Order: sequence, then C-alpha cells, then structure tokens
Amino acid sequence: MFNIKRPINHSMMFFGVFLTFTLIIAMSTQSSGMLKAALDRRYDSHLKDIITYVDHTVDKDDLRECMRTGVPSEKYNALQQQLNTMVDDFEVLYIYITVPQPDGIMVNVCSSTSNAERAAGEEDFPLGYIDESFYTAENIKPYVAAMQKPGEFSAFKEINETFGNTYTICRPLTASDGEVFALLCADISLRELHHDINIFIWQSIALIMLICLLFAHFSGRWMQRNIVRPLRLLEQRTREFAENSRGKRDLKELTFNTPDIHTQNEIESLSDAITQMSEDMKNYVEDILVAEMRADHAEGQVEDLSRVAYEDALTHTGSRIAYDAKKEELTRQIQEKRAEFSLVAVNLMNAKHVDDIYGVEAAKKYTIACCDIIRSVFPNSQAYRVVDDDFAVFLEGEAYEQRDELFDTLNKRFKEAETDMGREPWERCAVATGMTDYMKDADENADQVGRRVEMIVHRNKRIILSQSRD
Repeated sequence: MFNIKRPINHSMMFFGVFLTFTLIIAMSTQSSGMLKAALDRRYDSHLKDIITYVDHTVDKDDLRECMRTGVPSEKYNALQQQLNTMVDDFEVLYIYITVPQPDGIMVNVCSSTSNAERAAGEEDFPLGYIDESFYTAENIKPYVAAMQKPGEFSAFKEINETFGNTYTICRPLTASDGEVFALLCADISLRELHHDINIFIWQSIALIMLICLLFAHFSGRWMQRNIVRPLRLLEQRTREFAENSRGKRDLKELTFNTPDIHTQNEIESLSDAITQMSEDMKNYVEDILVAEMRADHAEGQVEDLSRVAYEDALTHTGSRIAYDAKKEELTRQIQEKRAEFSLVAVNLMNAKHVDDIYGVEAAKKYTIACCDIIRSVFPNSQAYRVVDDDFAVFLEGEAYEQRDELFDTLNKRFKEAETDMGREPWERCAVATGMTDYMKDADENADQVGRRVEMIVHRNKRIILSQSRD
C-alpha cells in the first residue's frame, strides 16, 4: 500500500551535492575577484605610502641644488642610503628619482640599489647618470606625462626588456619656489604581483572546497542521525499502526508503538504528539516561558561578550577590535572633510626580554607598567593595545592641540623609567615611539596614517638598537 517513490535521504543527498558544488563555484568566483581587487589596492596603497614618506623626508631644495651642480651633498648621500634601505625593507623592485626627457632619455637623480644587486657587484648609479639603452621614446611617455601633474599620483604598467614588466606609481617633486624639477617613482614587479594573486586565489579555492566538503560530510551525517533515520523509524511505526488498526473495533488495540527517538528536535516532538494528543497545554506554555528565559539569558551573554571584545583583558585599554572601530570612525570623518587628529604609537621593546629572563608574570607587569605611563600622559585619550607589544593613542581636540608637548612628555617619562636603576627590571620601560598627524592632502583613510606611524616607530626602533650595539 505504501510505496515511497523518492526516499528523503536520496533527495537530501542530491540537494547536498548540488548545493556544495554551487557554493564552490559561486564563492570561488567571488573570492577570487575580491582577492585580486584587494591585492591591487594593497600594492597601490603600499607604493603610495612609500612615495609619500620619501616625499616628506627629502630636502627638495638641496636635491635640486645637487642636480644643478652635479655634486652630491651630505643630505643627498643620506637619501641614497635611505632608498637602498627602503627597497629591501618594503619589498619593492625600485625606488628612484629621475628626470624624464621626451626624446627617450632618463636622467638619474637618485635610485635604490638592493642588497641582491650589491651582492652581484652593482653599485649606485651616480647623480646625473644617463643610459639611453634602458628606455625607449614610447616607454618615456608616461613619465613625461606624470611630470605635468604636480602633487598628483600617476600609475601605469610598463613593459621593459631591461627591468621586466613593472607597475609604477610616481609623483613630481616640487621645490619650495614651486618649480617641478624631478619625478619620484616606485616600482613593483608585475610577475611577483600576479604570482601572489594566483597563490591567494588557489589557496582560497582550495580552502572553500575543503570547507564545503567537510560541511557536506558532517551535515550529511548529522541529517542521517537526526532527520533521515528518525523519520524512517517514525514512518515505519506509523505504517504498522495504520495496518494493525484497520477494521479494529477495540480501542485498546489502537495503540501506537512509540519509536525510541531522542533527537531533541521537531521529529521527536512529532513522535510525542502522535501518542500524547492530550498533552496538557500548561506544559506547553511552561516550555515557551523557559525558552524565552533562555533567549533573554543568551542575549545578555551576547552583550557581555561584545563588551569584553572591545577591552583588552590585561591592560583594560581598548582592544584591537576597538582600535579598528576607531579607525573606521576617523575614516568617515576624513571622507566628510572634518578630520583633525594625530596618532601616537608605542612599541614595548623589552617585553620578550623580560619574559625570557623573569617569566610570564614579570612580562605582564612590564606591559602594565608601560601602559600606565601612556595613560598618565594621555588621561583624556583612549589608549589601544593593537597587538601584544604595540599600543596606539589617537589625539583629538585639546590633546591634538598639545600633541607636541604631550609627545615630548611621553618620551621623557619612558626615558626616566628606563634609566631608573632603583626600579625592578620589569618596571624599567624601554620603548620605541612615533607620532604623525593626519595629512589632508595625502591621507585618504586612517589606515594610511597608521601605516605611516608604524614606519616611524620601526625606524626609531632600528636607531635605538643600533645605538645600543654601539
């Protein structure tokens, strides 16, 4: 009498396979596009940050005078060393300052030489060096066009037999009297860029496939245990009840053989409903009230977890989540043209040293001691623990107006703590600090300000370590 034409487990298996492959295709396509766009934006922003940083550190009038006389100055030599260091530290192909000529000639002003190039015997190109073999008149056109756009970034892809295929971002250098005298450029290899993109894409596809397959496997097992098998057992007992009760007049014989189902879901509820049609409504109402109480309790737990997520457990400063939220708020202010702030960053240089020698508890005390100094200098500004050994403070309003004085006080307080031999070792706070202002003409979002202050802290940390070795 009962003929099942399409078993539910077969239908669910077919639907699961179809859904899995649909998700693989859809998510792989979407994630690959998003990854390619994200990497393009990342490298574009990376090169712009490098150019902005060099542009703000170079003495343009001195550089122009060096070009005029053909004699490198001390600042020129320092710039040369800076470019050589940055090309390896920031993993780019070239950083260079040049003067493009419409006839296909590039006049070198200052260009980086990487560690690998120096190991191969190459030396820095001299000031005013000209080699007509590197560029053609066609290659030179984008550089010449970029020279006509003072204060603006120009980006283009270049196919060059000498340097390989590159992605270039450049911006003209302008002296104090307004003269555009050279072009500051940074290159990255397109081959490396495409290689990184392909690796990210295939890793994402593999991860998506693995997640979907694991989801299909475990969801299939869960559905077999919690849906398919209980439904099959319930269907069997229901069919037996229908066959045994046909033609019977004795109500005692109309007994439903309750299946042993403990799935704690709708199927168990359905099984109980067949045998307990007269269940007391009071129990049903009580169950609803219990469910509401559990929901209220769960909602309170979610609120507590949200509050904990925004506070660092050790220092009670803002967490990384709170720091990212603040950057989003400041980015909105930047977009609305009403942002005015500075960012102070502090790296705890001796945290690992204290941990290795005095143990974890001493390292915690060291972190708290450093954090106490930060909060004492900036009592009206929120401090954030960005990562284990890095703290940040955004200065706004009155603190922004007093930023230089406050920053000097911060460095003085840390220096006093570091050199006070009367303190315990874990109370002598050795740090590297940095501060930068939001620049309306250069910063499009708060992340760019954060990356710039990271470079400043990294530079100061290297200087401190170099001095300590000397």
